[in-house]
Amino acid sequence: MSSEDRLTAWRQFRTNYDISNGPEGILEAFADINPIPRYIDYYTPASWPNVFEIVSEGYLCQSGITLVMAATLHHFGFINTPKLRLEAISNYETGTDGLILIQDNLCYNFTPGQVVPLAYAHDNSMRFVAHIIAPDKLFA
Repeated sequence: MSSEDRLTAWRQFRTNYDISNGPEGILEAFADINPIPRYIDYYTPASWPNVFEIVSEGYLCQSGITLVMAATLHHFGFINTPKLRLEAISNYETGTDGLILIQDNLCYNFTPGQVVPLAYAHDNSMRFVAHIIAPDKLFA
């Protein structure tokens, strides 16, 4: 898929998404993305590309998928907080390393397509580092 095709697909998803499907529909849409090997340095938020660059360049590793998912959830108002909490983990279940989004003691993108309790994610992963960022960092 080309850069333009990826951006167009994401734009169409955001334009055509039926908000009555809730955040679960967004999680389901992202569940089918097969993550590439780690590309984004999850230790250094200052080096993270914005979500448009992630989609355009196909930087869809575990961290890239989580950042685009967080931006999409924020876009629709499903996450409406002044700060986002992201943790870099090694997931014992999926074998992937990267960021997960944590909101209200729930984890997004630990298990593709699902939200799991924070305690479950911590019991089934090794945590490396946590970050608190403003949502606008995802778009800048």
